[in-house]
Amino acid sequence: MRTKRTISDQFLWDSLRDTKERQINMKKRIVRAVGGVSALLVLGALMALAQPKGDKVTVKGEVVDLWCYLEGGDRGADHKKCAIACAKAGNPIGLVTEKDEVYVMMGLKDHQPGKDVLLDKMAETVTVEGTLVKKGGTQVIYVSSVKE
Repeated sequence: MRTKRTISDQFLWDSLRDTKERQINMKKRIVRAVGGVSALLVLGALMALAQPKGDKVTVKGEVVDLWCYLEGGDRGADHKKCAIACAKAGNPIGLVTEKDEVYVMMGLKDHQPGKDVLLDKMAETVTVEGTLVKKGGTQVIYVSSVKE
């Protein structure tokens, strides 16, 4: 035999169901928050590990496009227009010191090309600060700042 539910019984059941739904929703929010914080921590750790490992340096020299410089020694104010075009086309950018030391330039941000940092300084003498990495005869400076 079924008993008839009263309005107060129905209210109690609805209230219990609402409380249960709120608890489930709160648990979902907590899990999402913990997941989000965990993802941020992992990304932060990966970014810290992705930094170049080398000595901090300050180097002064002329910004060149390496294609023209290595192929024909082209550089200087007369070559500026061509250097900008070559850099925009994706050719690597370098820094040539007074001692004719050549450094490949790269940005410090993850996978940032040198042109993002130095395009407006082509054929000019600048001082760069950054991290020097040498490997297999190649010298790369991951540029953190540029001064004229």
